[in-house]
Amino acid sequence: MTHLTYDIVGSFLRPEEIKTARKAFKDGTISKEELTKAEDLAIANLVEKEVSHGLKYVTDGELRRRWWHLDWLKEFDGFETKHFTKEINGTINEIELGTITGKVFYNKEKEHPEVQAWDYLHSLAQKYDGVIAKKCISGPNMIFIDHFLQLGNKETPYYGTDINVLIDDVAKAYQDAIQDFYNHGCRYLQIDDTSWTYLIDENFLKKVFSLGYTKSQILNWFQTVSTKALEGKPEDFFIATHFCKGNFKGNPLFHGFYDSVAPVIAEIPYDAFFVEYDDARSGSFEPWHVLKDKNAIFVAGLISTKNPKLEDHDFLKKRYEEAKAIVGDQIALSPQCGFASVEEGNCIDEETQWEKIDLLVSCSDFL
Repeated sequence: MTHLTYDIVGSFLRPEEIKTARKAFKDGTISKEELTKAEDLAIANLVEKEVSHGLKYVTDGELRRRWWHLDWLKEFDGFETKHFTKEINGTINEIELGTITGKVFYNKEKEHPEVQAWDYLHSLAQKYDGVIAKKCISGPNMIFIDHFLQLGNKETPYYGTDINVLIDDVAKAYQDAIQDFYNHGCRYLQIDDTSWTYLIDENFLKKVFSLGYTKSQILNWFQTVSTKALEGKPEDFFIATHFCKGNFKGNPLFHGFYDSVAPVIAEIPYDAFFVEYDDARSGSFEPWHVLKDKNAIFVAGLISTKNPKLEDHDFLKKRYEEAKAIVGDQIALSPQCGFASVEEGNCIDEETQWEKIDLLVSCSDFL
């Protein structure tokens, strides 16, 4: 995988047949089995299209998910979600937040829907020569973000206030899940974790401080659990991470530069770092100079999935070269995020989505 040159983040706009099937299932007019069949067909069509557009690494577009993160985190015992309505950007939205309800662990004895989803994706990818399936899951920090910082809890029903034991259990749950995916043939895993960018946003930091925490304290939680989660991973398992500044229906959630978090993230032994850099909000590439001497790939997210305007090929080349001068030769190109972090999707159409993919692939001439 050290030859990675371009890739996608993972999610795709939901096709109409998926939207129709999910609504029918919610309304009780089709069964879970019928929904799964509709998802299977849509994912098979998506993978075929990904390959025909020149992608070497394919995903299932997260077409089975409502949320990019919670649908995965629900795989863990001791974690549940609460439903809310919240006004975001002038509209009322249905949201969920996760909460710790007991001992957190990954039950290796039961069947996991996300592993079954991986098995299906893997079977599709194997039909094409030179194509590798990538599984995307959300990262451990999101558990802490939701329970302690979003919901404002100071303790948990099982752990009380003992953060260290909780960190150990969450890390062990991820270790077991990672091994499970490996046992099912997965060799490329992407762990998405926007939690880092919560901590570069001054408005969110005010909430952190009001709850009695410090920024360095939360960063230590994140770095510790993320590092422990990767302990014992098989040597031939390529594990990347991705983070951006939030993506709710194409709208960013956080603002700020990466300077204070990049050195912390770079110490976590990921094989690749997908980082959002599609506009001036991200600042310079300089914070990532810390990766130059590490055996890891910096994946510059230069193509926007939320702005329908198509980027200029030569401008992307210029930005790519700017990043390369700082991070070194281990560099690749990608969009800054997925096209649909939630099932409603970003504010672009499918035609634009595939034009963005074609642009990405066309940039292989300078990668």
